[in-house]
Amino acid sequence: MDIAATLRSYDGTRVAPFRAVAEAVRDTPERAVPRLLDLTASDEAALQIGATWVIKWLAERGDPPRGESAARVVDLLDHVNDPDGVLHLLQTLPHMALPADRTVALNRILRRLIRSRRVFLRAWAYNGLGVMAAAEPGLRSEVEALFAAAEERESAAVRARIRRARAGLASS
Repeated sequence: MDIAATLRSYDGTRVAPFRAVAEAVRDTPERAVPRLLDLTASDEAALQIGATWVIKWLAERGDPPRGESAARVVDLLDHVNDPDGVLHLLQTLPHMALPADRTVALNRILRRLIRSRRVFLRAWAYNGLGVMAAAEPGLRSEVEALFAAAEERESAAVRARIRRARAGLASS
C-alpha cells in the first residue's frame, strides 16, 4: 500500500482512507510509526491529519510511539500546523511514555496550546499537562494551579477534560 497516496485521498470528512492505512499497518506498528511520523512532518494537511490519526489509533490499541518515536511526537507538536493533526498528537500523549529529555519542550508547547482559540486543543493541552504531572510529581502543584485558574474561565468541554486529567493524577 502506498500510505501517502491513501492518506492524500482524504476528502476532509470521511476517515475511510485513515482506516485503510490503520488496518494495513496494524500488525507492524514498530515499522509503521516512524514512517507515519515522517508523513506528519510534511506540510500537507491531508498527510498531517491522516498520519496523526493512524498514530493515535495505534496508540489507543496498545501500540503507542516508543523511544525515539515518542520524542518525535513531542517535537512534531511544535511543527504540525493543522489543528486536527495537533489534536491527534495531544490525544496520543496519554498512551505513551513521555520522553524525559523532552519534558521542558513539552511543558512549553502545552502552555502555548492552552491559549489556543480552539477549545479541543486547549482541553487536550490541559490533559497533556496532567499526563506530564502524573509522570513528573514535581510538576503537580504547578499544574494544579493551572487547572484551578482554567476552571474559573474555561468552557465546559475544557473543564470536563481537566476533571479527567485530575482523576488520572489522583490514580498515579
